[in-house]
Amino acid sequence: MRDSKLKKPELNTSSLKIDKLVNRVNEGEIKIPAFQRGYVWKQNQIIDLMQSIANDFPIGSILLWEANEKEKLRSTRNIAGYLLPDRGENWPVNYVLDGQQRLSSIYGVFSGDTQQDVSNAKYNPSLDIFEIYYDFKNKRFLSKGEVTDFKTCILLRNIIDPLKLVDQLINMDSTFHQDAKSLSSKFLNYEVPVVQIKNRTKEEVGVIFERINNTGTKLNTLDLMTAWTWTNDFHLIDSIDELVEELEDKGFGNIDNRLILQVISGMLIGSTKTENILRLTGDKVRDKWDDVKEAMRKVVDFLATEIQCKNIDFLPYHQQLIPLGRMYYKEKKPSADLLDSAKKYFWITSFSDRYSSGQTTAKMDSDISSFDAMIDGDYSVLKRYTVSCTPKEIIDTKFSKANPLTRSVLLLLSTLSPIDLVTGSRIDVGKALSSYNRKEYHHIFPNAYLKRIGHSTNEIFSIANFCFLSSASNKKISSKEPSDYFHSIIHKQKKEAILESNAIPLDDDIFDTNDYSAFLEQRADIILNRLSGLIS
Repeated sequence: MRDSKLKKPELNTSSLKIDKLVNRVNEGEIKIPAFQRGYVWKQNQIIDLMQSIANDFPIGSILLWEANEKEKLRSTRNIAGYLLPDRGENWPVNYVLDGQQRLSSIYGVFSGDTQQDVSNAKYNPSLDIFEIYYDFKNKRFLSKGEVTDFKTCILLRNIIDPLKLVDQLINMDSTFHQDAKSLSSKFLNYEVPVVQIKNRTKEEVGVIFERINNTGTKLNTLDLMTAWTWTNDFHLIDSIDELVEELEDKGFGNIDNRLILQVISGMLIGSTKTENILRLTGDKVRDKWDDVKEAMRKVVDFLATEIQCKNIDFLPYHQQLIPLGRMYYKEKKPSADLLDSAKKYFWITSFSDRYSSGQTTAKMDSDISSFDAMIDGDYSVLKRYTVSCTPKEIIDTKFSKANPLTRSVLLLLSTLSPIDLVTGSRIDVGKALSSYNRKEYHHIFPNAYLKRIGHSTNEIFSIANFCFLSSASNKKISSKEPSDYFHSIIHKQKKEAILESNAIPLDDDIFDTNDYSAFLEQRADIILNRLSGLIS
């Protein structure tokens, strides 16, 4: 709700010539909010922009938010990473909400200043990409490295400054002087559309930014929090980057920043809803950051040791991190009963459609409440969760890393301590699940054999037809029929143990008759029976 004391919101449209826009940046009047990502354009994109301006084509507007002294953001960056002054406390600042890449490119190309701000070096582009020339002889824009004759070219950095332009013309072939003046006039007279909003709350600004999608990149909650919640001694994005880098060493670095923020919020306030996340204070997160990091470490260790999930690529649903994070944040040393319940939660949700059927935020908050209840000793809340996966779903699902059910089945099979079909030795599931490598998983009914007798690709690649198997063992089996290799290759004395450890049916008739349909049905049933054993 808007404060009645606030001035009436304004939205003003205008046009600024390039030299005026550059001057406003030089004076420190225009800054980049911390929630904006760094400069990402390539030099060819800058050249395309220059070509559009020279042709008097529209380049889109720049959206600025004018903030007074009370609204100023704690964390900002300079345009294109240049060293620019800060305005006095009593002067308003305009923050770029949309058009950062265009504005930074224009400033980087035409500004006379080339000193960068080293305090934000990680966001700074290479200055070389702004060294753009125009070749009057060949009538095209060039990078500095492409210039072969400086007498026919002009550096755009010198083209809108009259004094620098005169100096440049002295060293140029006089044949092109008039063309240079004409190009200078085009750049000097080009007007960039500017939309400025004033007297808006930070929350309104966030909504405005979130609805802008010209470049395909939306503001997210993490960006908002970084912009106006964090202090100079604690930058949330940098802290999360450091945490993710640490988790990368354990195979869990590929976590979406929004999810990380939801994990943090779930730990600290028990909610993942955006409106609640935005109520988090910088002080609270900063003060509890060490506890947050330690809880995340324990979640990863729990998944690796208790579930055999040693890489986030195998985690069925990333949302499962949130209640587990809450558990380890509130309970430094969870009891055996609590850990057992956490494992049951994991397996049930892995074989359900809980996180693939919408309203995931509400479900994650509900999961947090369930774990809070279990922490208090009420394990009856596990009854809220049910397995929805059926044998038919296992049979019909194609083996794919991108499919949550594939990941769930692989993790479940790993808990059985599978034995290699050929060598009779234990398979190193830690290695097989530390990174996704298709060579570690193979068809029980060989691909070539099934293809030869007319089965479709979807039938052949059913997840019920896969097991852990070394590449060498798979080569030995090759395209042999099960009726052949089940008798000639699999160790006779260990056969029952080998098959049970891989959740493979013990019915010899299936393999003697190469009955693929019966095999799929029985194996799907066995997989779900093993699941029942984990959650009963």
